[in-house]
Amino acid sequence: MFSCGGKDEKTEVKKIAKEKKTDGNYVSKKWKKTKEYFVDSDSLKKIKEDKYFKDLKSKYPEYSKVQKWFASNPKELQNLKGDFYKMLKAIIVDNGSITYKNLIPLSEQGTYEYLFINDDAYYIYDFSFVNNQIKPEGVRRIKKGYGEQPIHDLIFDHNHFLEKEIFQGNVEQDLFTKNGHVFFEFEKDVNDKKISNTIDLGKERDF
Repeated sequence: MFSCGGKDEKTEVKKIAKEKKTDGNYVSKKWKKTKEYFVDSDSLKKIKEDKYFKDLKSKYPEYSKVQKWFASNPKELQNLKGDFYKMLKAIIVDNGSITYKNLIPLSEQGTYEYLFINDDAYYIYDFSFVNNQIKPEGVRRIKKGYGEQPIHDLIFDHNHFLEKEIFQGNVEQDLFTKNGHVFFEFEKDVNDKKISNTIDLGKERDF
C-alpha cells in the first residue's frame, strides 16, 4: 500500500490552501479599493464639469443654446470634434497702443463670439441669438502650427454646406493658460507693424 501522507503533511496542505485564500481576498480587496478610487475620481470630475457649465449657463443667456448647437453636430461644424469657449475679453496691441474690448455682450454686428478648438485649427464662430434661436453668422478658421499660419473665412450656402474659403492673411497663434484662465492669442504683421489680439476664454477646465 502507498501512503497518502501523514498528519503533518495534511496540516501543511490546509495551511497553504488557507494562505492562497487569504492572498485572493487581499487581491480582491485591493482591486475593490482601486475600483472605488476610480469611481470617486470620475464622480468628482463629473461634479466639476457640471458646476463649470452650470455657472456659464447662469451668466450668459445664449450659452445653453450654443452648447446644444455644438452638441447637435450641425453642418457648419463639419463633423469636427473639439472644445468650445465663449470669448470674454480681448486685449489688442497695435504698435504700442492698447485697446481693451469686452466680448461678453453682443458685438457691433449683433453676434456673440465663440472659439472652437480641434486638433488642426481654431474656429471663431459669430452667433446671432434671436427669438431664443442660435444661428451662425460667420466662421473664421485659423490653422494651428508653428510660425505664421493661414486664416480663412468659411462661406456656407443656404443648405449649410461649405461653399468657399476666402483667404484673409497669415497669423502666428498660441493657446496658453495664465492665472487659472485660458487665453488664445494671434498676431499679424500689418504695414511693418505687429498687431496682437489676446482673448480671455475664461477659467481653465480642470476636469
